[in-house]
Amino acid sequence: MVSLNRKLKNMAKPLIIIICVAFLGGALYIGGTTFFGGRDAYASVATVNGRPIPLAALERAYYEEAVYYQMLYGGQLSHTVLDMLRYEAFEGLVNDSLIEQELDNRSYKPDKAEVQKELDALVETYGWKTLESYGYTDAELRTIVTRQLQFRQLVADLTGDISISDQAVKDSYEQVQASHILVRVESDEPEAWDNAKAVAERILQELATTDFAEAAQLYSDDSSASAGGDLGYISRGQTVAPFEEAAFSLEVGEVSDLVKTDFGYHIIKVTDKKLAEGEEFEAEKESLLEQLAEKERARIFSEWLAEQKSNAKIVILDQQLLAYEHLLKGEYELAVEAYQKAVKENPSNPYLYASLGQAYLYLDQLEEAIVQYETAVEHGQNDGYLQLALASLYMEAERNDEAVIAFLRASELNSSDIFIQMMIRSVLAELGDEEAVAVVDERIAAIQEMQSQIDEDATAGESAEDEAADEALDGTGPDQAAE
Repeated sequence: MVSLNRKLKNMAKPLIIIICVAFLGGALYIGGTTFFGGRDAYASVATVNGRPIPLAALERAYYEEAVYYQMLYGGQLSHTVLDMLRYEAFEGLVNDSLIEQELDNRSYKPDKAEVQKELDALVETYGWKTLESYGYTDAELRTIVTRQLQFRQLVADLTGDISISDQAVKDSYEQVQASHILVRVESDEPEAWDNAKAVAERILQELATTDFAEAAQLYSDDSSASAGGDLGYISRGQTVAPFEEAAFSLEVGEVSDLVKTDFGYHIIKVTDKKLAEGEEFEAEKESLLEQLAEKERARIFSEWLAEQKSNAKIVILDQQLLAYEHLLKGEYELAVEAYQKAVKENPSNPYLYASLGQAYLYLDQLEEAIVQYETAVEHGQNDGYLQLALASLYMEAERNDEAVIAFLRASELNSSDIFIQMMIRSVLAELGDEEAVAVVDERIAAIQEMQSQIDEDATAGESAEDEAADEALDGTGPDQAAE
Protein backbone atom coordinates (compact mmCIF):
# COMPACT_ATOMS: atom_id res chain seq x y z
CA MET A 1 0.00 0.00 0.00
CA VAL A 2 2.78 2.44 0.88
CA SER A 3 4.27 2.69 -2.60
CA LEU A 4 0.91 3.01 -4.36
CA ASN A 5 -0.60 5.55 -2.03
CA ARG A 6 2.61 7.53 -1.82
CA LYS A 7 2.50 7.96 -5.58
CA LEU A 8 -0.95 9.44 -5.32
CA LYS A 9 -0.23 11.65 -2.33
CA ASN A 10 3.01 13.03 -3.71
CA MET A 11 3.71 12.58 -7.41
CA ALA A 12 6.89 14.64 -7.25
CA LYS A 13 8.86 11.96 -5.45
CA PRO A 14 7.98 9.08 -7.82
CA LEU A 15 8.80 11.28 -10.81
CA ILE A 16 12.30 11.82 -9.45
CA ILE A 17 12.66 8.14 -8.62
CA ILE A 18 11.59 6.93 -12.04
CA ILE A 19 13.88 9.37 -13.81
CA CYS A 20 16.73 8.20 -11.62
CA VAL A 21 15.94 4.56 -12.30
CA ALA A 22 16.19 5.27 -16.00
CA PHE A 23 19.61 6.81 -15.53
CA LEU A 24 20.78 3.92 -13.38
CA GLY A 25 19.62 1.39 -15.95
CA GLY A 26 17.40 -0.28 -13.39
CA ALA A 27 20.26 -1.33 -11.11
CA LEU A 28 19.23 -1.05 -7.46
CA TYR A 29 22.50 0.34 -6.15
CA ILE A 30 23.35 3.13 -3.74
CA GLY A 31 27.01 3.70 -2.97
CA GLY A 32 27.93 0.61 -4.97
CA THR A 33 26.00 -1.85 -2.83
CA THR A 34 22.92 -3.73 -3.92
CA PHE A 35 19.89 -3.22 -1.73
CA PHE A 36 18.82 -6.83 -1.96
CA GLY A 37 22.25 -8.24 -1.14
CA GLY A 38 21.46 -11.61 -2.66
CA ARG A 39 18.79 -12.36 -0.06
CA ASP A 40 15.42 -13.92 -0.74
CA ALA A 41 13.22 -11.00 -1.83
CA TYR A 42 10.12 -12.99 -0.81
CA ALA A 43 11.26 -13.32 2.80
CA SER A 44 9.60 -11.28 5.52
CA VAL A 45 11.44 -8.61 7.50
CA ALA A 46 8.74 -8.37 10.17
CA THR A 47 5.19 -9.24 11.07
CA VAL A 48 2.52 -6.81 12.28
CA ASN A 49 -0.22 -8.61 14.21
CA GLY A 50 0.84 -11.70 12.29
CA ARG A 51 0.67 -10.01 8.87
CA PRO A 52 4.08 -10.17 7.12
CA ILE A 53 6.03 -7.26 5.68
CA PRO A 54 7.92 -8.69 2.68
CA LEU A 55 11.59 -7.87 2.15
CA ALA A 56 10.76 -6.80 -1.41
CA ALA A 57 8.30 -4.20 -0.08
CA LEU A 58 10.88 -2.83 2.33
CA GLU A 59 13.62 -2.64 -0.30
CA ARG A 60 11.30 -0.88 -2.73
CA ALA A 61 10.23 1.71 -0.13
CA TYR A 62 13.82 2.08 1.10
CA TYR A 63 15.09 2.53 -2.44
CA GLU A 64 12.52 5.22 -3.17
CA GLU A 65 13.52 7.14 -0.05
CA ALA A 66 17.25 6.79 -0.71
CA VAL A 67 17.10 7.84 -4.36
CA TYR A 68 14.83 10.76 -3.51
CA TYR A 69 17.20 12.09 -0.86
CA GLN A 70 20.26 11.38 -3.00
CA MET A 71 18.83 13.49 -5.80
CA LEU A 72 17.50 16.11 -3.39
CA TYR A 73 20.81 16.73 -1.63
CA GLY A 74 23.21 15.53 -4.32
CA GLY A 75 26.10 13.14 -3.99
CA GLN A 76 26.35 9.84 -2.19
CA LEU A 77 24.53 9.14 1.06
CA SER A 78 26.53 7.99 4.08
CA HIS A 79 25.86 4.59 5.62
CA THR A 80 24.38 6.22 8.73
CA VAL A 81 21.83 8.07 6.60
CA LEU A 82 21.05 4.91 4.66
CA ASP A 83 20.50 3.00 7.89
CA MET A 84 18.14 5.73 9.07
CA LEU A 85 16.22 5.79 5.77
CA ARG A 86 15.85 2.01 5.77
CA TYR A 87 14.38 2.09 9.26
CA GLU A 88 12.08 4.99 8.37
CA ALA A 89 10.87 3.04 5.33
CA PHE A 90 10.16 0.11 7.65
CA GLU A 91 8.25 2.35 10.06
CA GLY A 92 6.15 3.58 7.15
CA LEU A 93 5.34 0.00 6.14
CA VAL A 94 4.31 -0.82 9.70
CA ASN A 95 1.94 2.15 9.69
CA ASP A 96 0.56 1.13 6.30
CA SER A 97 0.00 -2.41 7.53
CA LEU A 98 -1.95 -1.14 10.54
CA ILE A 99 -4.06 1.08 8.28
CA GLU A 100 -4.68 -1.77 5.84
CA GLN A 101 -5.76 -4.04 8.68
CA GLU A 102 -8.22 -1.43 9.89
CA LEU A 103 -9.57 -0.91 6.37
CA ASP A 104 -10.04 -4.67 5.98
CA ASN A 105 -11.89 -4.80 9.30
CA ARG A 106 -14.24 -1.98 8.30
CA SER A 107 -14.90 -3.32 4.79
CA TYR A 108 -15.56 0.03 3.16
CA LYS A 109 -17.00 -0.24 -0.37
CA PRO A 110 -16.78 3.02 -2.33
CA ASP A 111 -19.44 3.64 -4.94
CA LYS A 112 -18.36 2.78 -8.50
CA ALA A 113 -19.29 6.26 -9.67
CA GLU A 114 -17.11 7.77 -6.96
CA VAL A 115 -14.19 5.56 -8.00
CA GLN A 116 -14.66 6.60 -11.62
CA LYS A 117 -14.78 10.27 -10.65
CA GLU A 118 -11.54 9.93 -8.71
CA LEU A 119 -9.90 8.03 -11.56
CA ASP A 120 -11.00 10.67 -14.08
CA ALA A 121 -9.49 13.41 -11.90
CA LEU A 122 -6.21 11.50 -11.71
CA VAL A 123 -6.08 11.01 -15.46
CA GLU A 124 -6.96 14.65 -16.09
CA THR A 125 -4.13 15.77 -13.82
CA TYR A 126 -1.35 13.55 -15.17
CA GLY A 127 -2.62 12.14 -18.46
CA TRP A 128 -2.93 8.51 -19.50
CA LYS A 129 0.36 8.54 -21.38
CA THR A 130 2.27 9.61 -18.29
CA LEU A 131 0.56 7.06 -16.07
CA GLU A 132 1.04 4.28 -18.61
CA SER A 133 4.70 5.19 -18.98
CA TYR A 134 5.07 4.36 -15.27
CA GLY A 135 3.54 0.93 -15.88
CA TYR A 136 0.08 1.58 -14.47
CA THR A 137 -2.90 -0.24 -15.94
CA ASP A 138 -6.54 0.78 -15.64
CA ALA A 139 -7.16 -2.02 -13.15
CA GLU A 140 -4.21 -1.01 -10.99
CA LEU A 141 -5.28 2.62 -10.92
CA ARG A 142 -8.80 1.63 -9.91
CA THR A 143 -7.33 -0.37 -7.04
CA ILE A 144 -5.26 2.61 -5.98
CA VAL A 145 -8.10 5.14 -6.03
CA THR A 146 -10.43 2.68 -4.31
CA ARG A 147 -7.95 2.25 -1.49
CA GLN A 148 -7.48 6.00 -1.31
CA LEU A 149 -11.22 6.56 -0.98
CA GLN A 150 -11.36 3.91 1.73
CA PHE A 151 -8.56 5.69 3.55
CA ARG A 152 -10.39 9.03 3.36
CA GLN A 153 -13.49 7.40 4.79
CA LEU A 154 -11.45 5.96 7.65
CA VAL A 155 -10.00 9.39 8.47
CA ALA A 156 -13.45 10.95 8.30
CA ASP A 157 -14.91 8.33 10.64
CA LEU A 158 -12.06 8.66 13.12
CA THR A 159 -11.96 12.45 13.21
CA GLY A 160 -15.67 13.28 12.89
CA ASP A 161 -16.80 16.88 12.56
CA ILE A 162 -13.98 19.35 13.13
CA SER A 163 -14.87 22.66 14.75
CA ILE A 164 -12.45 25.56 14.35
CA SER A 165 -13.08 28.75 16.30
CA ASP A 166 -13.00 32.21 14.74
CA GLN A 167 -10.21 33.13 17.14
CA ALA A 168 -8.09 30.21 15.94
CA VAL A 169 -8.50 31.43 12.35
CA LYS A 170 -7.50 34.95 13.36
CA ASP A 171 -4.49 33.67 15.31
CA SER A 172 -3.31 31.66 12.30
CA TYR A 173 -3.45 34.75 10.11
CA GLU A 174 -1.88 37.34 12.36
CA GLN A 175 1.87 37.98 12.24
CA VAL A 176 4.30 40.43 13.77
CA GLN A 177 7.57 41.64 12.32
CA ALA A 178 9.94 41.64 15.25
CA SER A 179 13.54 42.44 16.03
CA HIS A 180 15.30 41.36 19.19
CA ILE A 181 18.48 41.59 21.19
CA LEU A 182 19.47 38.37 22.92
CA VAL A 183 21.82 38.10 25.89
CA ARG A 184 22.44 34.38 25.73
CA VAL A 185 22.90 32.21 28.83
CA GLU A 186 24.68 28.88 28.30
CA SER A 187 24.81 27.71 31.90
CA ASP A 188 22.35 26.54 34.52
CA GLU A 189 24.25 28.40 37.22
CA PRO A 190 22.18 31.17 38.91
CA GLU A 191 25.19 33.48 38.73
CA ALA A 192 25.29 33.21 34.93
CA TRP A 193 21.61 34.17 34.72
CA ASP A 194 22.09 37.06 37.13
CA ASN A 195 25.02 38.39 35.11
CA ALA A 196 23.08 38.09 31.84
CA LYS A 197 20.13 39.92 33.36
CA ALA A 198 22.38 42.75 34.48
CA VAL A 199 23.85 43.05 30.98
CA ALA A 200 20.38 43.00 29.38
CA GLU A 201 19.15 45.72 31.77
CA ARG A 202 22.08 47.98 30.82
CA ILE A 203 21.30 47.44 27.13
CA LEU A 204 17.63 48.24 27.75
CA GLN A 205 18.61 51.53 29.41
CA GLU A 206 20.95 52.37 26.54
CA LEU A 207 18.10 51.97 24.04
CA ALA A 208 16.68 55.26 25.32
CA THR A 209 19.41 57.00 23.30
CA THR A 210 20.60 54.29 20.87
CA ASP A 211 18.99 52.95 17.70
CA PHE A 212 17.63 49.43 18.27
CA ALA A 213 19.24 47.97 15.14
CA GLU A 214 22.63 49.42 16.06
CA ALA A 215 22.36 48.06 19.59
CA ALA A 216 21.43 44.62 18.22
CA GLN A 217 24.50 44.62 15.99
CA LEU A 218 26.68 45.57 18.95
CA TYR A 219 25.27 43.41 21.71
CA SER A 220 23.00 40.61 20.50
CA ASP A 221 24.20 37.00 20.84
CA ASP A 222 21.83 35.83 18.12
CA SER A 223 22.63 35.21 14.43
CA SER A 224 20.12 37.96 13.59
CA ALA A 225 22.52 40.56 15.04
CA SER A 226 24.05 41.27 11.62
CA ALA A 227 20.56 42.21 10.37
CA GLY A 228 19.96 44.56 13.27
CA GLY A 229 18.11 41.85 15.15
CA ASP A 230 15.39 41.56 12.48
CA LEU A 231 13.63 38.19 12.63
CA GLY A 232 11.17 38.94 9.83
CA TYR A 233 7.49 38.12 10.20
CA ILE A 234 6.60 35.63 12.94
CA SER A 235 3.42 33.57 13.14
CA ARG A 236 1.99 32.10 16.31
CA GLY A 237 3.61 28.81 17.22
CA GLN A 238 6.94 29.64 15.57
CA THR A 239 8.74 30.78 18.73
CA VAL A 240 8.88 29.75 22.37
CA ALA A 241 5.82 30.79 24.39
CA PRO A 242 7.29 33.70 26.43
CA PHE A 243 8.73 35.31 23.30
CA GLU A 244 5.47 34.88 21.37
CA GLU A 245 3.33 36.27 24.17
CA ALA A 246 5.51 39.36 24.47
CA ALA A 247 5.86 39.98 20.72
CA PHE A 248 2.13 39.74 19.97
CA SER A 249 1.25 41.98 22.90
CA LEU A 250 3.43 44.88 21.69
CA GLU A 251 2.27 47.73 19.50
CA VAL A 252 4.21 48.71 16.39
CA GLY A 253 7.34 50.62 17.44
CA GLU A 254 7.07 49.49 21.06
CA VAL A 255 10.03 47.88 22.87
CA SER A 256 9.48 45.18 25.49
CA ASP A 257 10.93 44.83 28.96
CA LEU A 258 13.27 41.88 29.48
CA VAL A 259 11.75 38.59 28.29
CA LYS A 260 13.25 35.44 29.79
CA THR A 261 13.37 32.19 27.79
CA ASP A 262 15.53 29.06 27.90
CA PHE A 263 18.00 30.87 25.65
CA GLY A 264 18.55 33.87 27.91
CA TYR A 265 17.11 37.39 28.07
CA HIS A 266 15.49 39.06 25.07
CA ILE A 267 14.60 42.66 24.33
CA ILE A 268 11.95 42.73 21.60
CA LYS A 269 10.80 45.47 19.27
CA VAL A 270 7.79 45.08 16.96
CA THR A 271 8.22 46.94 13.67
CA ASP A 272 5.04 45.86 11.86
CA LYS A 273 1.85 43.85 12.37
CA LYS A 274 -0.37 41.84 10.06
CA LEU A 275 -3.82 41.98 11.68
CA ALA A 276 -6.79 39.68 11.07
CA GLU A 277 -9.00 42.32 9.52
CA GLY A 278 -9.86 43.87 6.16
CA GLU A 279 -10.45 42.45 2.69
CA GLU A 280 -7.18 40.50 2.54
CA PHE A 281 -8.06 38.55 5.69
CA GLU A 282 -11.61 37.89 4.51
CA ALA A 283 -10.28 36.56 1.20
CA GLU A 284 -8.04 34.04 2.99
CA LYS A 285 -10.42 33.13 5.79
CA GLU A 286 -12.00 30.03 4.19
CA SER A 287 -8.63 28.68 3.10
CA LEU A 288 -7.22 29.16 6.60
CA LEU A 289 -10.26 27.43 8.09
CA GLU A 290 -9.74 24.36 5.91
CA GLN A 291 -6.00 24.31 6.64
CA LEU A 292 -6.64 24.32 10.38
CA ALA A 293 -9.31 21.62 10.02
CA GLU A 294 -6.92 19.47 7.99
CA LYS A 295 -4.21 19.98 10.59
CA GLU A 296 -6.59 18.91 13.33
CA ARG A 297 -7.67 15.83 11.34
CA ALA A 298 -4.02 14.90 10.88
CA ARG A 299 -3.38 15.29 14.61
CA ILE A 300 -6.32 13.09 15.58
CA PHE A 301 -5.43 10.44 13.02
CA SER A 302 -1.79 10.48 14.10
CA GLU A 303 -2.79 9.88 17.71
CA TRP A 304 -5.06 7.02 16.64
CA LEU A 305 -2.27 5.44 14.60
CA ALA A 306 0.21 5.79 17.48
CA GLU A 307 -2.25 4.02 19.77
CA GLN A 308 -2.74 1.24 17.21
CA LYS A 309 1.00 0.84 16.98
CA SER A 310 1.52 0.72 20.73
CA ASN A 311 -1.07 -2.06 20.98
CA ALA A 312 0.15 -4.01 17.95
CA LYS A 313 2.33 -7.09 18.09
CA ILE A 314 5.32 -6.15 15.92
CA VAL A 315 8.00 -8.79 15.49
CA ILE A 316 11.17 -7.69 13.66
CA LEU A 317 12.83 -10.56 11.84
CA ASP A 318 15.42 -8.57 9.89
CA GLN A 319 18.61 -8.28 11.96
CA GLN A 320 19.68 -4.95 10.44
CA LEU A 321 16.37 -3.34 11.36
CA LEU A 322 16.51 -4.92 14.79
CA ALA A 323 20.04 -3.59 15.32
CA TYR A 324 19.04 -0.07 14.36
CA GLU A 325 16.08 -0.18 16.72
CA HIS A 326 18.42 -1.22 19.52
CA LEU A 327 20.65 1.76 18.67
CA LEU A 328 17.68 4.12 18.90
CA LYS A 329 16.87 2.71 22.33
CA GLY A 330 20.48 2.98 23.51
CA GLU A 331 20.79 -0.81 23.73
CA TYR A 332 24.25 -0.86 22.19
CA GLU A 333 25.33 -4.37 23.16
CA LEU A 334 22.14 -5.79 21.67
CA ALA A 335 22.78 -3.67 18.58
CA VAL A 336 26.24 -5.23 18.22
CA GLU A 337 24.76 -8.72 18.46
CA ALA A 338 22.13 -7.98 15.82
CA TYR A 339 24.60 -6.33 13.43
CA GLN A 340 26.91 -9.33 13.80
CA LYS A 341 24.05 -11.59 12.72
CA ALA A 342 23.23 -9.24 9.85
CA VAL A 343 26.87 -9.40 8.68
CA LYS A 344 26.74 -13.20 8.66
CA GLU A 345 23.62 -13.07 6.51
CA ASN A 346 25.09 -10.54 4.08
CA PRO A 347 28.90 -10.62 4.42
CA SER A 348 29.63 -8.54 1.30
CA ASN A 349 27.74 -5.42 2.44
CA PRO A 350 30.30 -2.80 3.58
CA TYR A 351 27.70 -0.66 5.31
CA LEU A 352 26.76 -3.40 7.74
CA TYR A 353 30.37 -3.52 8.93
CA ALA A 354 30.39 0.27 9.22
CA SER A 355 27.16 0.20 11.25
CA LEU A 356 28.63 -2.50 13.47
CA GLY A 357 31.68 -0.30 13.90
CA GLN A 358 29.44 2.59 14.89
CA ALA A 359 27.75 0.42 17.51
CA TYR A 360 31.18 -0.44 18.96
CA LEU A 361 31.96 3.29 19.13
CA TYR A 362 28.86 3.80 21.27
CA LEU A 363 30.38 1.21 23.61
CA ASP A 364 33.73 3.13 23.58
CA GLN A 365 35.45 0.17 21.92
CA LEU A 366 37.57 2.16 19.47
CA GLU A 367 39.91 -0.60 18.31
CA GLU A 368 37.04 -2.98 17.55
CA ALA A 369 35.30 -0.16 15.68
CA ILE A 370 38.44 0.33 13.59
CA VAL A 371 38.52 -3.38 12.72
CA GLN A 372 34.94 -3.20 11.45
CA TYR A 373 35.57 -0.03 9.43
CA GLU A 374 38.67 -1.62 7.92
CA THR A 375 36.51 -4.52 6.79
CA ALA A 376 33.92 -2.06 5.49
CA VAL A 377 36.62 -0.35 3.40
CA GLU A 378 37.75 -3.71 2.02
CA HIS A 379 34.25 -4.37 0.71
CA GLY A 380 33.59 -0.77 -0.33
CA GLN A 381 36.95 0.37 -1.64
CA ASN A 382 35.49 3.16 -3.76
CA ASP A 383 33.43 4.74 -0.99
CA GLY A 384 35.11 7.97 0.04
CA TYR A 385 32.94 8.41 3.12
CA LEU A 386 33.98 5.04 4.55
CA GLN A 387 37.63 5.97 3.95
CA LEU A 388 37.09 9.30 5.66
CA ALA A 389 35.45 7.65 8.67
CA LEU A 390 38.29 5.12 8.96
CA ALA A 391 40.88 7.89 8.72
CA SER A 392 39.17 9.78 11.54
CA LEU A 393 39.18 6.66 13.72
CA TYR A 394 42.89 6.09 13.04
CA MET A 395 43.53 9.68 14.10
CA GLU A 396 41.47 9.26 17.25
CA ALA A 397 43.52 6.16 18.08
CA GLU A 398 46.73 8.17 17.39
CA ARG A 399 47.65 5.83 14.54
CA ASN A 400 48.72 8.85 12.54
CA ASP A 401 50.66 7.15 9.73
CA GLU A 402 47.63 5.03 8.89
CA ALA A 403 45.40 8.08 9.26
CA VAL A 404 47.40 10.02 6.66
CA ILE A 405 47.17 7.16 4.15
CA ALA A 406 43.42 6.84 4.71
CA PHE A 407 42.87 10.61 4.48
CA LEU A 408 44.76 10.72 1.17
CA ARG A 409 42.67 7.84 -0.15
CA ALA A 410 39.50 9.67 0.96
CA SER A 411 40.79 12.79 -0.80
CA GLU A 412 41.35 10.79 -3.98
CA LEU A 413 37.86 9.29 -3.88
CA ASN A 414 36.27 12.70 -3.21
CA SER A 415 38.42 14.50 -5.78
CA SER A 416 35.63 16.83 -6.95
CA ASP A 417 34.33 17.85 -3.50
CA ILE A 418 36.19 20.98 -2.43
CA PHE A 419 34.62 21.06 1.03
CA ILE A 420 35.90 17.59 1.87
CA GLN A 421 39.28 18.47 0.38
CA MET A 422 39.54 21.57 2.57
CA MET A 423 38.60 19.57 5.66
CA ILE A 424 41.14 16.84 4.85
CA ARG A 425 43.80 19.48 4.21
CA SER A 426 43.14 21.03 7.62
CA VAL A 427 43.46 17.68 9.37
CA LEU A 428 46.64 16.74 7.50
CA ALA A 429 48.15 20.11 8.39
CA GLU A 430 47.27 19.39 12.02
CA LEU A 431 49.08 16.07 11.70
CA GLY A 432 52.10 17.93 10.30
CA ASP A 433 52.44 15.95 7.06
CA GLU A 434 53.52 18.61 4.54
CA GLU A 435 53.83 16.18 1.63
CA ALA A 436 50.27 14.98 2.10
CA VAL A 437 49.07 18.59 2.40
CA ALA A 438 50.78 19.38 -0.91
CA VAL A 439 48.94 16.50 -2.61
CA VAL A 440 45.59 17.80 -1.38
CA ASP A 441 46.53 21.36 -2.35
CA GLU A 442 46.98 20.16 -5.93
CA ARG A 443 43.50 18.65 -5.91
CA ILE A 444 42.00 21.83 -4.46
CA ALA A 445 43.74 23.88 -7.16
CA ALA A 446 42.40 21.53 -9.84
CA ILE A 447 38.84 21.90 -8.53
CA GLN A 448 39.18 25.69 -8.40
CA GLU A 449 40.60 25.80 -11.92
CA MET A 450 37.77 23.64 -13.21
CA GLN A 451 35.17 25.83 -11.48
CA SER A 452 36.86 28.95 -12.87
CA GLN A 453 36.69 27.50 -16.38
CA ILE A 454 33.02 26.67 -15.93
CA ASP A 455 32.34 30.23 -14.75
CA GLU A 456 34.26 31.68 -17.71
CA ASP A 457 32.36 29.50 -20.18
CA ALA A 458 29.07 30.50 -18.59
CA THR A 459 30.00 34.19 -18.71
CA ALA A 460 31.10 33.89 -22.34
CA GLY A 461 27.85 32.17 -23.21
CA GLU A 462 25.79 34.87 -21.51
CA SER A 463 27.79 37.60 -23.27
CA ALA A 464 27.23 35.95 -26.66
CA GLU A 465 23.50 35.70 -25.97
CA ASP A 466 23.34 39.35 -24.87
CA GLU A 467 25.28 40.46 -27.96
CA ALA A 468 22.98 38.50 -30.26
CA ALA A 469 19.95 39.99 -28.53
CA ASP A 470 21.33 43.52 -28.88
CA GLU A 471 22.07 42.97 -32.58
CA ALA A 472 18.57 41.70 -33.13
CA LEU A 473 17.09 44.75 -31.42
CA ASP A 474 19.36 47.12 -33.37
CA GLY A 475 18.72 45.39 -36.67
CA THR A 476 22.46 44.77 -37.09
CA GLY A 477 22.50 40.97 -36.89
CA PRO A 478 24.32 38.78 -39.42
CA ASP A 479 21.41 38.81 -41.89
CA GLN A 480 21.08 42.58 -41.77
CA ALA A 481 24.83 43.08 -42.07
CA ALA A 482 24.89 40.95 -45.26
CA GLU A 483 22.31 43.21 -46.77
